[in-house]
Parts: sequence; C-alpha cells; structure tokens
Amino acid sequence: MKLLLLLLVSQLSLAQLDNTDGYGLREKPPAFSPEHNKQLFEKNKALCQDGCVHEFGVVLGESQGIPAFSNCQSQCVKPEFSFLNLQSGKVSLHKENPKDDNLHYIGLINQCVEYSRRWWMINHDITYGSVDSAHEIIYLTEGKNIRTNQSFPLARSINSTAERPPKIGDLVVYYPDRNNPLWRHGHVAVVVDVNLKKGTVSLAEENYDNKKWKKPKKYARKISLYNVNGHYTLLDVAPNSQNNATGGEISGWIYPKE
Repeated sequence: MKLLLLLLVSQLSLAQLDNTDGYGLREKPPAFSPEHNKQLFEKNKALCQDGCVHEFGVVLGESQGIPAFSNCQSQCVKPEFSFLNLQSGKVSLHKENPKDDNLHYIGLINQCVEYSRRWWMINHDITYGSVDSAHEIIYLTEGKNIRTNQSFPLARSINSTAERPPKIGDLVVYYPDRNNPLWRHGHVAVVVDVNLKKGTVSLAEENYDNKKWKKPKKYARKISLYNVNGHYTLLDVAPNSQNNATGGEISGWIYPKE
C-alpha cells in the first residue's frame, strides 16, 4: 500500500509537467544558497591547474564539427563565458557580458551545460533557459529558437518508465548527488547515435571525465540502453561491461516536443 501511494504521488507531481513520457521523476532538489554558491565558485576556481586529466582547453573530440574541450578536472570552474555570433556562426569567449545583440549566450566554458547548448544552437538554432546546475535541465518545459526568438515546448522521457527511446539530438540528464563533489550538479550529454538492436547510445559531452573521446570525430563514449517490456532504461555503464565505479544516475532525456 505504501509503495502504491508513493507511485501515485510521483504521478501527481509529474502531472504539473506537460509532455512527459513515463513517470517517477524525482522532485527537483532545492538550489544552493547564494552564499554556498559563492563559496563553491571561489574554491573551484583554484582547481583549474592542478590534477588535470588533460590541460584546460585541450580538444578532447568533436561531434558534427562541435569541439569539446578539457575542463582540467571535474570540479574546475573558470569564470569565462562563450557566446555565439548569430551572423558569422563563430564562438567567442568573454569574461563579462559583451552586450552585443549579435552575440547569443551559450554558457560557462568547458562545462557540460555549455557543450549541450552549443551543440543545440549550432546544429539546430535552438537553446534552453538558464540553469544553475545541469540536473535542472530535465525539469525545463520550454526552449527557444535563437534566430526567431520563438518559444516552443520541451518534452522529456523518464528513465526506466519511458516508452520513447533516446534519439539523436536528445539531451541525457543525470541526477545530482550532493554528497559527492564530482556529481554535485549532475551532468548533461548529447545523444549523437542510437543503436536499438545492440542497445547502445553514443554521447558527446564536456566535463564528464575530461579524457580523450573514444571516437575523436564522433562521440565521447557509449552507454547501455535496455528495452524491458516496452520501457527504456539508460545505464551509465559501457556496453559489455557491468561496472562504472565513478558513474552517475540518469534521470531521463529531454528534447523539443515532436
């Protein structure tokens, strides 16, 4: 009876999110306080030179011509921001808002959110709204066309109960783990290939492990996809493997409403 009540509560909470495939999405955890955010920011700025997997800014790979750069190591935060020139299509970096109408904000450089926005913006002329942490993306209900400024609805599939499998261009979103500094903000990656027969999903991303991509011109890594009685589950485990000691938990995937 208790399990049934919990399931009903989950379904009721999801009723507030339109265009949702599946059920069971956890409630969004409260945001960090401004004071805590400032403390983390100052601490993490000092982590961009020591203990790098690859030096900050090194190209790790690219997908459809969109390069991904090393963030040194997962907790590093360098206070520079990328902007897309809507006329030239070029990306430029700025420490402050350039206040140029031709420049469209992408994000904090070499972070997972920045890469997913940049991939969407350059390949599809779309973006999504401001988030403090990557895990918040799964709860967004609206995107925007960067050329027309027209809004459109976003839809989401909930991991393990979804009837729609991930598709190319979807954003795979991870839950946060506040007790683990590496997963404090969750994660987001772009789906760049899906093989339903083999049960694999290929991802493009920044700041997952800051290693060179498995296929430098295609994707960073592959994870496992299962279809159980018509419901899809993504696991942060490589195909033909049973272990990912440092991996995260996937909440679902988000995309423009079809």
